[in-house]
Amino acid sequence: MKPVIALTMFVEDDLSVRLNAAYSKCVVEAGGIPLLVPLGVDADVKQILTLVDGLLLTGGHDIHPFIFGEEPRPKLGKICPERDAVEILLTQEAISRKKPIFGICRGQQLLNVALGGSLYQDIEAEHVSSRPLMHTQVSARAVKTHYVTFSNDNLLKQIVGEEKIAVNSFHHQSVKIIADTLNVAAKSSDGVIEALVHETLPFCLSVQWHPEELAIAGDEVSKKLFKAFVEACRINL
Repeated sequence: MKPVIALTMFVEDDLSVRLNAAYSKCVVEAGGIPLLVPLGVDADVKQILTLVDGLLLTGGHDIHPFIFGEEPRPKLGKICPERDAVEILLTQEAISRKKPIFGICRGQQLLNVALGGSLYQDIEAEHVSSRPLMHTQVSARAVKTHYVTFSNDNLLKQIVGEEKIAVNSFHHQSVKIIADTLNVAAKSSDGVIEALVHETLPFCLSVQWHPEELAIAGDEVSKKLFKAFVEACRINL
């Protein structure tokens, strides 16, 4: 049997609920079955987590600052409190059941705040660096635009098998204060946290870049991430 993976979705301005096809395609190609989870199922989170073997937290709009004890600042982007609420519940329930979690971009930020961490609402306005990088690239989605360096030995570094890789970048928020149960797994050269791992769980990691876009373009390192995640979910069968 193949593992079933819950994938979170986002709401557009026209009120449609959707998900970029790259996410589900990567899960399928890695050997899993994607199950898309819409908004409004907050009361059913426990049942949903009994039906799936893992949770993929996808990218999307900004996270409401109220969640980490702040008020919106001038460069905060679009927010969707309903999405924040259901994803926090899904994350906390998955963690309580020790089910594999893979967070991507917003998914990394959501994982961090769900566990008690905080965010920079806008990197350019709030993160101090003598050599800031462009974290919201204007190039095509599969173009790699900066490097990330992995920290010591951790689950992510073991999967990737390299000290440093080039990645794409489409975000303006990032992790500020790290949740107590998470550790930094990678950073960019300007000090922005690019990956997190939960060391006490079998498989719980997140990345700030978009490996789904790189994977469908043929990037082998990105494919490794999805393969490792789906294989971890298979253990739950």
